[in-house]
Amino acid sequence: MNIKITPLLFLGLVCFLHSCTKKEYEGPSIETLYGDFEVIEPLILTNKAPSFSSNEQVGFHCEFNKPVEWKIAIKGLSTNASIEITGFSSLIDSSMIIWRGGPSQVPFFSEEACAIELTFENEIDTIKDTITIVSAKTFENGVWLEDFEDGFPNDGLVYYNTDGGGMTFSVANDDALLGSSYFKMGGRVNWDWPLGNLDLPVNITNTNQSSDNLYINIGILSDLEDLHTGQFINILISEETDIPFNDNLENNSSDLFESTMEVYKIKVPVDWNGWKMISFRYSDFEPVSPNNQDINFNMNPNDIRAIRFSCQACPSSAGNPICPENFGKDVRTDIDHIIFTENYSLLEQ
Repeated sequence: MNIKITPLLFLGLVCFLHSCTKKEYEGPSIETLYGDFEVIEPLILTNKAPSFSSNEQVGFHCEFNKPVEWKIAIKGLSTNASIEITGFSSLIDSSMIIWRGGPSQVPFFSEEACAIELTFENEIDTIKDTITIVSAKTFENGVWLEDFEDGFPNDGLVYYNTDGGGMTFSVANDDALLGSSYFKMGGRVNWDWPLGNLDLPVNITNTNQSSDNLYINIGILSDLEDLHTGQFINILISEETDIPFNDNLENNSSDLFESTMEVYKIKVPVDWNGWKMISFRYSDFEPVSPNNQDINFNMNPNDIRAIRFSCQACPSSAGNPICPENFGKDVRTDIDHIIFTENYSLLEQ
């Protein structure tokens, strides 16, 4: 059988074969990806003497010949405060890669010299520099703050079980996270889990954020030297709107945390050494009484009326020895710098 190829058909075949063999590349070539690493533009810091308390920031710029995993490590030479910034790219853009003066975790940076190191995965190159912090970042930029710097809040309430022993539910000044004061919250657990509560009224009606974009931040002090296992803090937030904060003068606890009310809770195990800054989205909290059909759980930050910090631990008394390994040990769940922030957690701001 003879097949007649017309000029039009021949042209179509040529185009088809060309499209099948055409090579198109996206991104760097194989030679670049597996070639020697080079720094094309050196590390540049946009501000080598930042005043973080005035909202100044430090931008980082550097360019390479190929995408790599990179890490910028910043360490305070006096406080040992630290933070790391990481990425994968061929460009570190100073308009996007910035530092606002906060650490990744406490301790906080102070007015001090800081060492800067830029390193690369699987490469021996290390680029070093320094900056000097002229004024340290403050951590009071929030929609509500209690830091105990003016003593115990006039409208706050404290309740603790006097049967426990060695209770420390009071303001102290010996080892604050920030400033000079904090709230000691602990003691010797006796026959039941709860040791005591700190209740504070809250007014954040000026926020327009959703529960996903509102953060509760709190500094908590634990102590591994004589750690009481099974200790934790329950944080409760009440949106009850029809009842006063405390309508019972004989009761030193708020009336806004009943099981019949719109109350949300999160549990924080306390088992580390020293101070730690913990942050949660408000949407991380769960209803205390989720099965109560009479409660409208709408989780609206504007409706928050009060917050409770409940210190609890595994019982270790002779009358209820669930955790006998804790005999003679004190619970320590001290707190400081309680603050609500918008869009970012406190250390991310």
